[in-house]
Amino acid sequence: MTHITIIKELPRWLQFTLIALVVLSLVFLYLWQGWQVIHLQQRVSELDEELTPLREQKKKLQLQKARYFSYERIERIAKERFGMIEPEIREEESESD
Repeated sequence: MTHITIIKELPRWLQFTLIALVVLSLVFLYLWQGWQVIHLQQRVSELDEELTPLREQKKKLQLQKARYFSYERIERIAKERFGMIEPEIREEESESD
């Protein structure tokens, strides 16, 4: 026996009820998926709004990092704080290279 034969043997009211349940289930599924899409789009927008200031802060921090580790700054600190001086290169040493 096939599924269609089994359905045809059921009373008419039960056939109608089963078909109505299937159709209503499909409609509900369609509506639920649409709601999920809308909800997820809103969540993406919210997260994007949170991300914008974080991206700006990241840029500022990267710029700060570049300043802190710049050769000029390190050289200045070495000279000012630690009294370091640049080595003198003697002609004898440069010829032996």
